[in-house]
Amino acid sequence: MLKKTVGKNIRAIRKLKGFSQGELALRAGFTPSYWGYLERGQKNPSVELVEKVAAALEIEPYILFVDSSPGNLPSEITQLFYIISSMGQIHMKFIQDVLNAYIKAHKLQ
Repeated sequence: MLKKTVGKNIRAIRKLKGFSQGELALRAGFTPSYWGYLERGQKNPSVELVEKVAAALEIEPYILFVDSSPGNLPSEITQLFYIISSMGQIHMKFIQDVLNAYIKAHKLQ
């Protein structure tokens, strides 16, 4: 269900960024209890509401609709990739270089 995916992504990104539910609810103009409903996938958000949530989380709205569960990567890693990719090509290249160096170093062990 799409509202469950959106809710899971809201929660994962909020935690990755270190925000509390109350803090983001205030930013988006919601009550903390309503934010909790969103994170649990108990509300069916409109497009306008998704835009408000994305703005509060400082991400692009489409990220909230991406279901990463079928993939082999944990959802936290997938969410990080989406966040990094939305930051621009320079950041993506830096992270790619760091990961390549990490993999190379650990293959030698």
